[in-house]
Amino acid sequence: MNKLISLLLSVPQWLRITMSLLYLAFIAFLSLAPPDGLPDIPLFRGADKIIHTCMYLGLTGLACWSMHAEYKPIWYYLISLFSISWGVSMEFFQYLMHMGRSFDYYDMIGNAIGTLFGVLIYILMAKQKKNLDSITVKSR
Repeated sequence: MNKLISLLLSVPQWLRITMSLLYLAFIAFLSLAPPDGLPDIPLFRGADKIIHTCMYLGLTGLACWSMHAEYKPIWYYLISLFSISWGVSMEFFQYLMHMGRSFDYYDMIGNAIGTLFGVLIYILMAKQKKNLDSITVKSR
């Protein structure tokens, strides 16, 4: 696990940012595409809220990773603010576009929960990496 964290944190920043922007575009596409163009997969009631939570968890984690948030904790707040605002914006765009998508406060809540979990998981990973680094330095 520690080697995986070290590997992830060694990826060049330009590649991290590119991946984050592509993921952001993917979320915009999924949020704004007419539903008749998307596959109709039967799921349980409320499954879309879990999907929203997971999508924004991923977005926030990628953004923290892209900006090396562990070195400047202000990034956690800025990224959270951006991610939650992006989710709210997507819901309003769905309402304004009238393309078969619907505005839903619960989707916004799912997005916000995913954002908070994304930041929390990233913080825990960064602490794990910091602890690993301090152990490695002490053993030398």
